Amino acid sequence: GGQEYDTGSIALDVKDGEAKFEVTNCQSFKGYVVHIGHLEEGELNVGDEVIATFDPDRRRPIKSNHTATHILNYALRDVLGDHIDQRGSLVAPTKLRFDFSHKAQVTLPELQNIEKICLEWIQKDVPVFSKELDLKSARLIPGLRAVFGETYPDPVRVVTLEYDVEEISKDLENPKWRKTSVEFCGGTHVAKTGDIKEFTIMEESGIAKGIRRLIAVTGTEAREAVKTAELFESRFSAVQAMMGREKEEGYKALTVALNQADIPALLKADLRDRVATKRKEWESEMRARESAVTKAAGQAVAKYFEEQPNAIGYFTQVQIGGNAKALQSILSQGKTLGKPVYVFSVDEEAGKVLHGNYLPQSASSSGFDARSWAASVSEVIGGKAGGKPDTAQGVGTEVSKVAEAVKVAEEIFAKSAQ
Repeated sequence: GGQEYDTGSIALDVKDGEAKFEVTNCQSFKGYVVHIGHLEEGELNVGDEVIATFDPDRRRPIKSNHTATHILNYALRDVLGDHIDQRGSLVAPTKLRFDFSHKAQVTLPELQNIEKICLEWIQKDVPVFSKELDLKSARLIPGLRAVFGETYPDPVRVVTLEYDVEEISKDLENPKWRKTSVEFCGGTHVAKTGDIKEFTIMEESGIAKGIRRLIAVTGTEAREAVKTAELFESRFSAVQAMMGREKEEGYKALTVALNQADIPALLKADLRDRVATKRKEWESEMRARESAVTKAAGQAVAKYFEEQPNAIGYFTQVQIGGNAKALQSILSQGKTLGKPVYVFSVDEEAGKVLHGNYLPQSASSSGFDARSWAASVSEVIGGKAGGKPDTAQGVGTEVSKVAEAVKVAEEIFAKSAQ
């Protein structure tokens, strides 16, 4: 059934002396169970009486995951239909993996229902039974689950939930056995389904045409996965409380981390949808705000020249932060009016100064254009600037010198106009 091996030791009985073989792997090979490992001490010989001991801490979660695999198999058939056939599985200490035949992706509502059924079986805390039956008789049990293409021994071990195999064997074809899990299995299992404690599906994916894969965890791993999801909830709340560029970066980082997170599939899908919705709402608000700022910035230039038609130019500090579109709107308005413009805006978050100018062709000369104008201003506020003969932009580094830069920009233009 895909169950991983036990580890443990094979040791001489104390009365026979000291000898211990540490078992690190077990594999079935041509009818034998091969114990793989190394001799830690002493000597073992053919015929010695030994005590074989398995590691209970390793087997305990394996047992939980194996019984959970049977419950999952039952839930899949119950939700998706009788066409579900097991096509592979892995039962490890930290997780279970189950491959099955199904032509479509398992939807989130289906996944939710499957997980709900599994948790209900765990909460019912019913006993787990096992017994060998002759293969021909066992195949008559309604609802029996077996691995597609597998060859089983005769007699075969049957593992059931809630109903004793002994009871089932006395009424093999009773349809009520379909209401529980009945499987051919040679693996280890918990005594009661309640021993599994927790269960959550971590991932659903397609691995081949018509073959889907579910990965789930139980017990401690399931609790830890839920705790990790709760940390993402806290992080989501923190991002929503952020402002400006920090919020933008927060949403980007959260989205990437969430996509890579090892948390329950249903919680991940729900959180991912909520993050995407809030991020979209925030981005829409930011676009609307930037659009309003951009429009207002352009209108301010027009209003300035309406009120002061004889002004030689528009030289000032504006409150547009790092909004490059608003800066462009101001320069475009200057171009429309045919008026010289040089504006500065402090981007508080970045600790930079955004600046740009427009110079009408009538105001330029062989030694003076928008680029040289911006270059002279950059000597005051630092950073770099560049552009075309009629318009240039730059980013400065000296936030404290903006007022001085405004003054210098106006003085340079006035001097060039003389």
